[in-house]
Amino acid sequence: MTVAVIADSAASLPPGLAESRSIGVVPLQVIVDGEALAEGIGIGPDEVVAHLRGGAAVSTSQPTPAAFDEAIAAAVAGGADGIVLVAMSRALSGTCEAAEAAAGRAPVPCEVVDTGTVAMAAGYAALAAAHVARTGGTLADVADAARTVAVGSHCVFTVESLDHLRRGGRIGPAVAAVGRVLGIRPVLEVRDGEVALVGRVRSAARARAALHAAVDDALAGRTHPVVTVHGVGAEEAAVEAAREIEARHPWLGPVAVAEVSAVLAVHAGPGTLAAVVADLPMEA
Repeated sequence: MTVAVIADSAASLPPGLAESRSIGVVPLQVIVDGEALAEGIGIGPDEVVAHLRGGAAVSTSQPTPAAFDEAIAAAVAGGADGIVLVAMSRALSGTCEAAEAAAGRAPVPCEVVDTGTVAMAAGYAALAAAHVARTGGTLADVADAARTVAVGSHCVFTVESLDHLRRGGRIGPAVAAVGRVLGIRPVLEVRDGEVALVGRVRSAARARAALHAAVDDALAGRTHPVVTVHGVGAEEAAVEAAREIEARHPWLGPVAVAEVSAVLAVHAGPGTLAAVVADLPMEA
């Protein structure tokens, strides 16, 4: 069986990396002042930051049915007789349901993996799945590889403001209430598919320290650890964080710095700094 892997764009895979691993990418949509734009094609995270800072009305939407159908058709045309669709958390988006609907229309067997996470935590799941697909794994093998990496991943982040997550409906009332306390900077993680509050600090420096402490804890006991740092309008801070993680863990190897998905940038907002830790087979 030849199995293809398709991820949604919220996995935040760098385009060159997705292409080199033959991972198809289905774009979610960013809606700016009523105009729907496919992320990675019509808009990127830098443009999102500019629109948000400029006061534009910015929201998001799941991929169109046509986008999923086109990705599946391209995979089949490339010789796939089975497909694994790697989707962002069902609790945060309708993308997983859209993937399931597309799988039902597909001309070959398709399995949808709800990663229960976002950003490179889902991206690493897609990379693991692609590795197993390249080595001749069955449809079930490929899907299981994605689930295993996703479940074992850790995504922690800090935001300048909870307003963007609150407006997008991505946090509950209890978490949103923290954002109304003057001077508090929340520390968040994706837990059981949802955004959870794990700490609250009084400065940006303490927020970064909490991020590093969370990475330290997440690295413990891993056999093939990988780390990616994301920034939203905070590229310099992301590079600094990556270099500090390398200094704290010299055995780890290079820490990647990658743009976060434009859709995730809408919900997290400018100034967000995130770190993803996962276990990934070295060959992937």
